[in-house]
Amino acid sequence: MRHGEAENNVQRIASSLPEAKGYSLTARGREQIAEVAEYLSSVDADMIFSSPIRRTRETAEIISEKTKVPIVFDERLCEAGFGSFNGRSIDLFFEKYSDPLMRISPDSKDGVESYIDMRGRLQNFLNDMKEEYAGKKAVIVSHGDTLEQLHGILTDEAPGRSAIGWYPKKGSCTEVVWRM
Repeated sequence: MRHGEAENNVQRIASSLPEAKGYSLTARGREQIAEVAEYLSSVDADMIFSSPIRRTRETAEIISEKTKVPIVFDERLCEAGFGSFNGRSIDLFFEKYSDPLMRISPDSKDGVESYIDMRGRLQNFLNDMKEEYAGKKAVIVSHGDTLEQLHGILTDEAPGRSAIGWYPKKGSCTEVVWRM
C-alpha cells in the first residue's frame, strides 16, 4: 500500500533519504489510512514491512495499531532517491525528468536513483521475503514510484513499461497474490 497524503505531497516537495525534513501525514492522509486499516484488520496479515521515511512510518503505525501486526522497517522500501532534488520542488525534478523513461539512466550529476538500481534493492527485498516469509501475508507500506516498480517486477514488466502503467493513489491498498 502507498502511504496516505503527506505534507510534502501538498507542498509539492521531493522527499527521499536522507530526509532533510520529515514530512508527516496530513489530516486527510490519516483519514485515508484509518479507512484502509479498518479493511486490513480483516485480512489476518502476519507482518507489516515499511519504508522508514516518516510518512510511511506513520502509515504503518496506524495500520499496526488497528491490526496488532508488528512492523519491520526496511530501507529497501524507501522512496526513489531524488539526489540533488531532495528537499526541493518536485516540479523542478519533473522539469528535468519529464519523460519517465529518462529515469532508467538519469544524469549522474543529479545523483538520482535509476529505476534499475531501485529494482535491484526491491528484488533483494523480494528474495528475502521468499526465503523468510513464504506462505505468510504481508502488508508492504511504501511510496508511489517504489510500488510502481515493485509491481513491475511481480508482473514481469520492464522498468520503462512499469513507469507508464499502473500507479498507486495516495492511501490506496492493492492486494497481490505472489506465487513464490
